[in-house]
This record gives sequence, C-alpha cells and structure tokens, in this order.
Amino acid sequence: MAIKYLDAKRLRVLFSNGGKWVIKHEDLLNELNVYPVPDGDTGSNMAMTLNSMITDIEGKTNEKTSMKDFIETVEEAVLMGARGNSGTILSQVITGFLKGIGEKTKLLSADVAQALSSAKETAYNAVSEPVEGTMLTVIRRVSEKADECASKIDDLVVFLKELMEAANKAVEETPELLPKLKEAGVVDAGGKGLFFLFEGFYKIATELNLIAELQKSQVKENEFDKTIANIDHDPESIKFQYCTEYIILNGDFDTEEYKKRVLELGDSAVFAQTSKKFKTHIHTNHPGKAMEIALEYGPLEKMKVENMKLQHDNLQIFSEKDEAKLFVNKNINKTDSGYVILADSENIKDEFLKEGADVVILGGQSKNPSVQEICSAIEKVDKKNIYIFPNNKNVIATAKLAAEKSDKNIIVYGTKTMLEGYYCLKNREEDIEELKNTEKRNYSIEITKAVRDTKVDDLVIAKDNYIGLVNGKIKYTAATLKELVEEMLNKLVTVNTVTAVVSEGKDKNEEAKNLIKEKLNKIKTTYINGEQDNYNYYIYIENKDPNMPEIALLTDSVSDLIPEDIIGLPIKIVPLKIDLNGELLKDGIEMSKDEFWQKMVNSRDEEDLKLKTSQPSPQDFLNAYNKLFEKGYKKIISVHPSSKLSGTAQAARVGRSLTNREDDIELIDSMGGSLLQGILVLEAAKKAVKKESFGEIINWINSYKNKGKLLMIIPDLKYLEKGGRIGKAGSAIAGMIQLKPILTVSQGEVTIEKKVIGERNAQKYIEKYVKDESRKQSLVVCTGWGGGPEELENISKIHSEIGESSKITFAILNRQIGAVIGCHTGPVYGVFMFPKLS
Repeated sequence: MAIKYLDAKRLRVLFSNGGKWVIKHEDLLNELNVYPVPDGDTGSNMAMTLNSMITDIEGKTNEKTSMKDFIETVEEAVLMGARGNSGTILSQVITGFLKGIGEKTKLLSADVAQALSSAKETAYNAVSEPVEGTMLTVIRRVSEKADECASKIDDLVVFLKELMEAANKAVEETPELLPKLKEAGVVDAGGKGLFFLFEGFYKIATELNLIAELQKSQVKENEFDKTIANIDHDPESIKFQYCTEYIILNGDFDTEEYKKRVLELGDSAVFAQTSKKFKTHIHTNHPGKAMEIALEYGPLEKMKVENMKLQHDNLQIFSEKDEAKLFVNKNINKTDSGYVILADSENIKDEFLKEGADVVILGGQSKNPSVQEICSAIEKVDKKNIYIFPNNKNVIATAKLAAEKSDKNIIVYGTKTMLEGYYCLKNREEDIEELKNTEKRNYSIEITKAVRDTKVDDLVIAKDNYIGLVNGKIKYTAATLKELVEEMLNKLVTVNTVTAVVSEGKDKNEEAKNLIKEKLNKIKTTYINGEQDNYNYYIYIENKDPNMPEIALLTDSVSDLIPEDIIGLPIKIVPLKIDLNGELLKDGIEMSKDEFWQKMVNSRDEEDLKLKTSQPSPQDFLNAYNKLFEKGYKKIISVHPSSKLSGTAQAARVGRSLTNREDDIELIDSMGGSLLQGILVLEAAKKAVKKESFGEIINWINSYKNKGKLLMIIPDLKYLEKGGRIGKAGSAIAGMIQLKPILTVSQGEVTIEKKVIGERNAQKYIEKYVKDESRKQSLVVCTGWGGGPEELENISKIHSEIGESSKITFAILNRQIGAVIGCHTGPVYGVFMFPKLS
C-alpha cells in the first residue's frame, strides 16, 4: 500500500517503533566497539536515548496529537534522554529532522528530504571536529539520497526503502573512510545504529505484525522495571543489604531450579526471560554466591552490585532502574565554584566526595548519564560557577548539551578518564589554563583485557591479552598483567615524575600490585581501592615541567595578590580566615572582596557586624609546603606580613618545622602588608623564573623590603582603635578628632606619616609626596582601595593627579584591598611605591 504523506499520527508510529527496532539490536551494536576494551556502549547509549523518546511518545502523545505538540514532545525527550557520543549525535539527528518540518502538518517526499537536510546540518554542527566514517557520514548520505529521490518518488514506502538502502551502503563503506575501523574489522557502531533506525521506519511501513512483536518485547522489559521500582527500599527495613543484578547469556535452562536456588539467598527477586537471555534482580547479603550459581547456567553480563545502606548515607536521587545516580556532598564548601563529576564505581565516588566534589554522578563505562541526569546534578549545585568533569570521552558531548540547557554558568572541562578528573578536582584552585598546560605533561593510564583480536596502529593485540591505554589511546599490550605494568611504568615514570595515583579494580593481582609499589616507591603515591569494573588499574602519573624553576614563593592573602597576578609564576597563596559573626570563611575563596566590602559598607553598625581575622593554622602551611615540594620545587621562600601586625609568620614557622625540610624553606617578614608584601613576592617569583639562586633572591627581598612606602587614608579610625593596631600613633589619636592622619608602615608598625585638616588635603599630600620622590628616583607605584564608590573615586582622583611620566610607572591600579586589611582599617585607600626595579 502506497503512503503519500506523513502526518503527526504516522510519524508517531514510525519514531516509536523505529526506536524499538534499534533497541532490539542493542547488543549487536555494543559488540561493534572499535577498541578491544570491555566497555562497548554505543548500543546501550543509543537504546537509552531512544527509550526516553519512546516513553514520552507513548505517555504524552496520542493519535490526535498535533504536529506541533508531537515535535515539542519528541525534541524535549530525545534531548534530555541523550547520553554518550552516539546518543547525543542521534538526538541531534532527530532534533534537526523535527526542526526541518517547520510549520508543516503533512510531509511529502520533498518535505522529508528538506527535514533530513536539516538533520544532517544539525548533527554536523553538534560536533566540534566532524569525522567521516561515522554516523555523520550515514546521515549525510541519507540526506543526499533523499534530495536525489524527492522529485522522482512520491510513494513514501518506496522512498523509505531508498533511504534505508543508502544508510546500509554508507555503513558498509565506513571502514574505507576511517582506518581504525578497517584495522579492527568492524563497521561504525553509531552509523549501524542509525541504519537500524531507518530500517525500522521501512519495516514498520511494510510489516504490520512487527508493531505487535516490538510492543510485546517492550512490555516484558517495562514490567521488569516496574516491579523493581515498586520494591520497598526503606533503609530501616533492609534485611538484605546488596541490590544485585545480572544477565545470564542463556535462555534455555531449568529456570525453576535456578530460581529456587537463588531465592534461598535473599528477597525482592524479579526475573525476566527471552530466548537468549535471563535477567535477575535480587536483594541479598551474598551477591557473590548468587552470581556463582548463575555462572553454572551461562556467562554473565551487566553485573551490578550496590550497597543500599551505604547509599542511604548520602543524599541520593535515584530509582534502581536509573543508569546513573546522583550523590550530593553533605559538607558543602562556601566557594563560588561548584564541581559535578562522574564516577564509575562506589569507591571512586566516595573519593570524589572526600576531595570536595559538590555532586557525583555514579555512572561511567557502559552507564553514561543522560542530559537529564546531568541537568539534575547541576540543579543540586547552588554556586556562581559550576564545573563539570565528565571523566569519559563519551560523556563530554552530553555534558555540553546539559550545559546549554542550563541557565547557570557551566564550564565543561573535557576530562576523559577517572583519574584525570581526580587530578583536576584536587588541583581545582589552580588557574584553569595553567591546569590544562600541566595536564599535557601527565599520563592517565588504564589497564584492561582485550575482548577480541585486533590491530591498533602498529600494535597487534590478541584476545585476553592485557592492553594499556595512555590518555585514552591504546599504546601497550602484553600477555600478562605483570609484563604490561612493568613495561608501562619503566617507560612512563621518569626523573620528572613527581606524584602518582593508583586505583585498583575488582580483579585483584598481588604480583602486579607489589610491582607497582616497587616501581613507585620513591614517588609520592596515593592508593585507592577503586573496585572499578573491567579495568585492573587506573594510574595517573604527574610530571613536572623539566624547565620549571627550582624555587617557589609562598605567601598569604594579606598580600592582596589575585589569580591573574600569579599566572605563569611559581607562587602559592594561603588564605587567612575571616570570622564573620561567628562563621569562619577563607579570605578571597569563600568570601570575595566584593562580598566583604558590601557587608562592611552596608552595615556600619558594629552591633550588626562583628568581624575578626585569624591567621592560617600551622597545618595549613604544612599542607601548602608539602604541595609545592610534591610539584617538584626544591626550595621555598615564604613571605608574610609584619610580625608586629599579624601572627601569620609564626604559624608559618611552626608549619615549616613539621616538614623535615626546614633548610629548604626560608621565612621572610615583609615588614608590611597588602601590596608592600605582594610586590616583593611577584618580583621574587620573576627572579626564580630567571633561575637566580636561592641566596640571591633572599638577599634581594631583605634589602628591598625596607625601600617600599605606603601612604593610606582611613576616613574612619574606629576600626584601627578597636583592633589595637595603631602602634605608636595610638596615644595621638584622641587629639585628632578634627584631623585626618595619613598613615604609613614603619619598622613593621602602623604609624602617622602626617596630620592634615580635611580629606582633600590628605590626598594632596600623597600626590605631592609621590611627585617629589619621583624627582629623586624612578618609582613603581600601585594604588589600592577598599570600601564603597567614594573610596574608589578618591583613589582614582589621586592617580589622575599624579599622572604617568617617565619617572613614574603604575604597576597595579585600583587594586581592591582584601578583608584581612579591611577588618582592621575599615574603608581605606592609598598608594604603595617602590624604587623602580633594575
């Protein structure tokens, strides 16, 4: 029977059942994985993406649904359900097709061709670097065939057959376009999945009985999932702790005998059977025994064991049917950046939470999260900026779609392995560009077993041999795990290696474990019992830049340096703490300068706002020193505010004593604070980059630190009085109610430079002082302020009056002074000057 047009009713049937036809071939698509690693998931990702679409088509539309409503329903479902590279591109093919329909309510052949052209364009635009020999090639060839046939064929059944055949031909040609497919002896799995979609469209149009068969298959799976969803999971009523699922790859055995044996081990059992497979769900305290029994009846796949009591210890959003689960960190930090990260095992998830991830998505290999699941994770994070670490190349595109869907500021950082994500999470306070540069030197190793014979580049791989991936690419193979580990670590661990992280999988091997410990015994190594499936080991090797300076500078947030100042310089900043009405916040990290001054300016009543500061603990400094040594630095110069103004230097001294490397750390009292301290650190770091010696840099700082000059105006002196930090000026303040003192720092103490009447006269004094000094010598000048618009306007006026000249260089303009200084001075502004550096 000829079909002359497609309307919403017919598209509903095609898309729903065409999707089911792809799902029917899920296992076949998974087996087409180009790499011989045991995590082929193209079929699973496409199946789950389409299942989201089918669920909404069947649940939210009916035969009377308009074309407009049908398009809106499918677009939303396929986008939010998209997962993995293949699922994401498939979602863009379908979305593009629907957008290409426009306002039409009936599609003729030419209209279908136009919609397929839109599908092609949308799919290609979704990929940053389109590669031929993939599903992109298939949709392009299908679109071209549609254009060719649109004016010749008006029967859409014949038209669909042409499209199906074009898709099949394109799939068969993919190995000629992509050498790695030819080496592996497979066609592209995503392209094959797209062919099955078009084949499904044609079959549905020509085989009426197929709809009933597909529906019957779908009902069985849905009943299995519904039964699981209805099981009581109240943690108070859990008798059997482990939720256990697996599939026996055999449908022809005594199922009653099997059920009887397994049911003795637990409760909440659910079973489903096809001609080739038998699926089991059970709650038990002995998941290993259940699987041992199952193994007597056939090989197992898709094994999953989850500790339901442990899951309840975290805030978790999930049903057992979900492929990915969300875990929200109870110990939320107060920074303005949040982190969403993917884990592929319970233990790795726990490590990520310990390291400070805000939300962990438990998914990973063969369990890629959907756009909806990533969006749900994003919604759980109430932060200004949210970073997503996908930790899997197949999740990056999905994460980007989720980011586009969100109205929050989302940054998708394209991590491709679990331990790459772990490294980024641990080093999240570093500048993002610096982190990217550092990562280029590092090695992320994954070790697993080959599931088939193949050849990758020049590497011949035999089934069941071990293979080693480095930064996502197969580079090594060996007959035994020990041989592979030894070869990889011999080549990848060098004199530049500074740290390592090792995550051991479920398949333990003591010989390999001992060898790894031996090879890494001189390197700072973190060991994780990751319990990941399929992969024996994840290993992350951090390497230092061979040209890096040997000396690092460590300072604190009193320096008023900002991240932009220290890019490319060997500087680490330890934050002081701000006590805001009893709540401790890290200066500049958990409380920004803007936030501090808004509170200060908007709450001048001392009873409303109680502010104190405290120096970092010795442990904070110990951690900072150790971090720098781990990065490969041999010496550290630690520069801090005047010991007469702060106890920070003393805390640093105690921290140094705990390192067992006191001779490698030099402590220096800057005799000042704010940019008097900050400029010393910046210039000393530049000297370290130039490879000046430890002694030379120390001598320079000690000689230069007394040459700096600070002149500051404090409109209200009550904060200095309250903090007792006026030093020699203290006795004079009482008589200065009508005067404006200009304050400076001398011999590490706050003193009065000059007493003048009126604030403008104080400003004129600073302007004249700078100009007079510039006649004697060239100056480097910085301006700083803290408070509200009035203080910013006043310091800008001083800068304008001084003006640029051949003798005056403004290095830093209008730097906002931080909370540590602000707590003691209140609103403030002034200038910092040094003789011009040679």
